[in-house]
Amino acid sequence: MKEEILRAVRFIVENGLVKGTWGNVSIRDKDYVYITPSGIPYDKLKEEMISVVDFNGRLIDGLKPSSELPTHLEIYKNRKDVNAIVHTHPVFSTTVSVVSSEIPPLIEDAVMILGPEIKVSEYALPGSIELAKNVVDALSDNNAVILKNHGLITVGFDIDEALTASLVCEKTAEIYLYTLNIGNFSTISYEDAVILRNKYLNGYRQIKKDIG
Repeated sequence: MKEEILRAVRFIVENGLVKGTWGNVSIRDKDYVYITPSGIPYDKLKEEMISVVDFNGRLIDGLKPSSELPTHLEIYKNRKDVNAIVHTHPVFSTTVSVVSSEIPPLIEDAVMILGPEIKVSEYALPGSIELAKNVVDALSDNNAVILKNHGLITVGFDIDEALTASLVCEKTAEIYLYTLNIGNFSTISYEDAVILRNKYLNGYRQIKKDIG
C-alpha cells in the first residue's frame, strides 16, 4: 500500500494536479487507511512517513496524517465500493468550483468514468466534519466531486481508477469552461448518461477488475 501511495503522489505531481504539499492520497486496506502525511513535500516523502490509521482516525504507524483525513474516512464509511481517494487542486476543476454548481453530462468518457454529472459540494472549512459530509452528499454514487472554492476529489475501486478519474475530470472541466465561453453547447441526456455509466460499471470496469 505504501508503494502505491508513493506512485500515486508522483503521478499527481507529474500531471500538474497539485503544487507544493497541497492535496492528499489514501488507500483502504481492510480495517486500515494508508494516507499521505501532513505537510511533507512529495519529493521528500518516504514509505516510513506514510500514515496508517484505523477507521476511528487513530494513528497506527507513520507521521501525522493529512488534515483532510475526516473526509477520506467519511467517504470510505459511506462507499464500500471505494478503496482509493485522490484529492488534488487542478486549475480547471478548481475554476469550475468558483463559477458553477456542477458540470453537466458533456462527454462520454466523463459520464462513464465519473458519473452522469459532476457536482460541486457546498463550501466548508478544510479538515472539518462539515466538509466531509458535504463531500459525501455531493459525491453520491459518482467517482468525482468538485469542492467549492477548493479543489477536486476522485475515488475508485483501486488507485489507478481514482487517478484516471482525476485526469478525466480535469479534462472535462477544461472543456466545460471553453463551452461556457462559447455560450452554446449540447449535453448528453441524463437518461443516456445513466446508460453509459452502467455500461462502464458493469462492463469495462468489471473487465479491469477481472484482469487486475
